[in-house]
Amino acid sequence: MNVSEVMPNGNVCIIVPINFKKTRTGSVITKAESMKALQNQIPLIAAIADGIQWQQWIDDGLFKNVTELAAHLGRDRARVSHTLQLALLSPEIIHLVIIGALPNHITLRIVNRSFPADWEEQKKFFGIK
Repeated sequence: MNVSEVMPNGNVCIIVPINFKKTRTGSVITKAESMKALQNQIPLIAAIADGIQWQQWIDDGLFKNVTELAAHLGRDRARVSHTLQLALLSPEIIHLVIIGALPNHITLRIVNRSFPADWEEQKKFFGIK
């Protein structure tokens, strides 16, 4: 089971379990099942981080709008807009992504669709209890 904790400085400490497997040449570290689930979510984690960072840039006035940001990034405006939407995910859902506890059916492709802004409605929309 993964465990995460928000540190006093705002960083997140994540403890990920690993397994040691004995081989003829010694011990090797293998990923626990939860680590495999987390690894499947890496693209989603990266996209959420981009969305939050890009929204901060717009909020700080570094870019006037999505069109200007997309031009700066050299990316399609629609893709940037979808990524920015990820900044609106509930903290609970982001936490589930970070610790690798998000249901397997929720991938970057699914999250890139339009979803409700209300955090409780997001949980219903994604089928999270």
